[in-house]
Amino acid sequence: MGKLIAVLLFVVVLAMPTQADAANLLSNGGFELGSFSNWGQWNGANTAINSWGRTGNYSAAGWWATSAWQDAVITDANESVKIGGYIYDDVAGNESLRNGGYASIRAEFKNSANNIVGTWTTGNLTGADLTDNAWNDKTAIVTPSSYGVGIDHVTLVWEVNNSGSGDGRGIFDDLMVDTQPIPEPASLLLLGSGLIGIFGIRKKSSKK
Repeated sequence: MGKLIAVLLFVVVLAMPTQADAANLLSNGGFELGSFSNWGQWNGANTAINSWGRTGNYSAAGWWATSAWQDAVITDANESVKIGGYIYDDVAGNESLRNGGYASIRAEFKNSANNIVGTWTTGNLTGADLTDNAWNDKTAIVTPSSYGVGIDHVTLVWEVNNSGSGDGRGIFDDLMVDTQPIPEPASLLLLGSGLIGIFGIRKKSSKK
């Protein structure tokens, strides 16, 4: 009976959700609808959907001066959220962000009056800040309540802009607002090892 319990507990641990199981509160965060559906846009003429991406078949690109945004509900401001996304620096395509052009992702935490309480941001990233020809992970885990009180939703914004001049494009994919808890691999391994140890002790005791 002890052996069965230990095995069942170990299976439960392995079945616990991982980051891959997480639910994104954004709709079309990876642009897999092949469009900007569910995204509000400013200067949308300067954007395009690429037929390639970090995951799936699509990503979003913007030039010169443009932005897009989407709201997500924060049900518990004390619960950590994973926010942000991935930015590609297209040096091979001669479209690196340069000469004052930059890309950014930001999360505007807001209250019920739609006032910004606090903001998380990647900052304004040029090609010099990004790894060439690669998807740059620009995600973070934050607690909304650390930005202020009364937060009940967040607006995630991606933007390409410039300081009066500049060229290149910002390419974005897998944008997210994820409020599902993400178990730490080390914690799972420790718990699993503990269960195996308990089973070993019980087995040794049964032989005496």
